[in-house]
Amino acid sequence: MAQDDDTPPKLRGPPPGATEPPDHVKKPQIYEIFHTPATPDSSRPNNNASSPEASEGQPLRPSRPTLKEGVQSIKSDDFFNIHKIPCAREGFMTGIGAGTVVGMGRYVVGARAPTAANWAFGAFLLGSIIQWEYCQAQRRNERAAMARVVEVIDRKQAEKKAQAEEAVRLRREAEEKAKEAQRRWYKFW
Repeated sequence: MAQDDDTPPKLRGPPPGATEPPDHVKKPQIYEIFHTPATPDSSRPNNNASSPEASEGQPLRPSRPTLKEGVQSIKSDDFFNIHKIPCAREGFMTGIGAGTVVGMGRYVVGARAPTAANWAFGAFLLGSIIQWEYCQAQRRNERAAMARVVEVIDRKQAEKKAQAEEAVRLRREAEEKAKEAQRRWYKFW
């Protein structure tokens, strides 16, 4: 990034120490949040407009989604876009591998096919869940590390900006002193 010496570097995002998160944190992906409105709804048992919270003017707490709402939120596109969900591929691949190894191992050792299939399915579930959680933990750690890196970069840019402003101020002071010296040359007293 080439910049003139007179222009300070642009700051990205909030300044260091700001408490408001950046815009991309405020708008999570659809698979990262299951949002239900916190407005009164007469079809939900504890959220009618005549409740004490609504009548006192206090804000309503977000209600928990019901099983019916959860099932209604599932779309056919969700099954075609599983590969776009972070960590889903790794989880399924690990689960498939674990299920295959455990199921075949149990069958070779002498278990009946249905018993081996049950063990395979259990290993698939366990392997998928463990890999999913491990991958999500790695993503959280990576996100935290990136936030620290961005904070350090922003802090360094702010320091560079302060140094550039100080250099400009010193240069202006030197120019003013030079102008004063040029004006005084003709005065005798």
